[in-house]
Amino acid sequence: MWADNETEVDLLGFDFLVDTLLVALTEPRLLPLTVGLLGDWGSGKSSLMRITRQELCSAHETDESGSRYVCVDFSPWQHEDYSDVKVALMTAVLDAVAGHVDETHQEQVSLLRRFLRGFGRWGRRGGRVALAAGQVAGPLVLPAAGLDPGVLEVATAGMTAVAGEAGKMLEDPAVASDAPARDEVVDAGQFRSEFRKLVKDLNNVDAVVVFIDDLDRCLPETVVDTFEAIRLFLNTPKTAYVLAANQAVVQTAIDSRYPDLRRSDGTGIGADYLEKMLQLKVAIPSLSAPEAETYTNLLLAELRLNEEQFDTVLQATRRHRLGGNLQVAFNLGVAVEALDEVPDDLVADLGWATSISEVLGAGLRGNPRQLKRFLNNLMLRHRSAQRRQLTLDLPVLAKLMVLEEQHLTDFQRLFDWQLTAAGPIPELAAAESTAGSDDSSSPDPDAHSTGQSETSAEADIVLDTEGATDDRSASSVSDDVLSWTKKTHVQKWLRLEPLLGGIDLRPYFTYSRDKLTLGVAVTRLSPHLQEMLSKLQSDAEALRRLTCTEVGQLPETERAQLLDALLDAVLRNPAGTGFLAAIELAERVPDTVSAVCAMLMKVPPQAVGPARAAQAVQRLPAGDAAVVELLARWESSEAPGLRAMIASVREGKRRGGRR
Repeated sequence: MWADNETEVDLLGFDFLVDTLLVALTEPRLLPLTVGLLGDWGSGKSSLMRITRQELCSAHETDESGSRYVCVDFSPWQHEDYSDVKVALMTAVLDAVAGHVDETHQEQVSLLRRFLRGFGRWGRRGGRVALAAGQVAGPLVLPAAGLDPGVLEVATAGMTAVAGEAGKMLEDPAVASDAPARDEVVDAGQFRSEFRKLVKDLNNVDAVVVFIDDLDRCLPETVVDTFEAIRLFLNTPKTAYVLAANQAVVQTAIDSRYPDLRRSDGTGIGADYLEKMLQLKVAIPSLSAPEAETYTNLLLAELRLNEEQFDTVLQATRRHRLGGNLQVAFNLGVAVEALDEVPDDLVADLGWATSISEVLGAGLRGNPRQLKRFLNNLMLRHRSAQRRQLTLDLPVLAKLMVLEEQHLTDFQRLFDWQLTAAGPIPELAAAESTAGSDDSSSPDPDAHSTGQSETSAEADIVLDTEGATDDRSASSVSDDVLSWTKKTHVQKWLRLEPLLGGIDLRPYFTYSRDKLTLGVAVTRLSPHLQEMLSKLQSDAEALRRLTCTEVGQLPETERAQLLDALLDAVLRNPAGTGFLAAIELAERVPDTVSAVCAMLMKVPPQAVGPARAAQAVQRLPAGDAAVVELLARWESSEAPGLRAMIASVREGKRRGGRR
């Protein structure tokens, strides 16, 4: 299996993006420079920064003094709950620079450290006090002549607000004996001047490059504080900053930080703010279908090969990528060419991976993290079955999981058929035939499972098919199958190898039903309500919202049945999409608020998480007594980040309500 961590091994073929960053960071005339490395969550931003950092340091080493680039790693997300992020960033940069100065400059380093201690004593607002008192802020912000007026208003409003608070913040501070004088503490201009001199005098260093990650995980204030630290204190010659972030998330955070500056059309100033702060943007594209297949195949090769074999495969893949990334750079053919002998497990893996690659890559939108997560879930389920002496065929399990991950409603339909079948699913066999797949004989069920008696017993226990019947009328089965098979994505899925119509899938559903509705409440739902429940738990937000509207139009009895089933699903799997559906339903159907809040009270706060808590604060009616009680429970918990997120969203709503 594969850890969800950044890596220095490029499996994605991002060398062209690394080259772009290296060219920019090593061009002296571009410095000082702030680069935005922009991409969706899971697109590979952290790995790309790590690879760039490694190449920047190793490619510019000298025998006498080592690398000519001082590289600094910083994550504001790791500091926002217990320290001033601006001070933490400046400290990290100064610590790295201090390791490259000679004895004659140690006094400058000591002076800058005293400045930082002074900034730290006044906490999070210290930087804004410096903005008000220092002589550097005006020249930095005001000359933005071509900038949207909203951004200038941000700067002006910030300075004005801070000036009003400065008197309170400077009342009777506890000054240590080694601290600089008060005017030194609040003078950002002097800090910046001393820092500029220090970096300029680094004779064996071409640039200080700071790699900032996890910005899109931070609260709005932390996002803005990070940019403030760069622009007000650290943005000097011979420095560069690379910020990895999801652009939409950061823009939203900036909009939330300045709700009073929204335009008449409702849009915020986040986009213009980033245009001012970032001199260069490097966007990470989604993986194309061939790139996604190459990445998946390399992950499987990493699992099955030893280190030497895998290195050989990587070299071969790089050679194939020289011709462009619009073709598969690693598959079974490349493996046969590169290796003396390809392990049987890898041959089998590359076979089934190729069969599902097009559907899987498109459904997961070429996102590396989601592709890796799919493979991890696949291997986890396969190994879990092995622990119980069940042998599941990976190609069969993978095909089922493709439908589960991408089309939950259709997967639910397949599962409903399985619940009333004592073995292979007749409707599935008919669907395969209808889709034009009957030219290949269905696989022998015995070829896909060993230990048949144990398998059947396990399936009977989990799925409880006692009393199941197959005496449906041919016409009803035909209509059901035809309506399901009409969908283009279902037809594509049915044609994937292997065919499943002749296989007893009960043991596979035991390990492939994370998002299915299996509670007792669900078994009492009519087919119509079961379909609505599946839609409510869809990953597609638009479909969930549309279904919420439909739920509001149901008769009261049916709505209560559906709500019971949804809340049962949330309690069994708080991390699922049912949690979001429950909040969205409470937002659109007022008489469900009390029931939803009562259910959420039973969910451990640690399982909620800051992001979902923010959704609840935004969507649930603030004045409802049940909502007040729920949010109070979350705020009083010790769940990391929960209290801060709730306070931040509330403040944003409060400011927005004053407009």
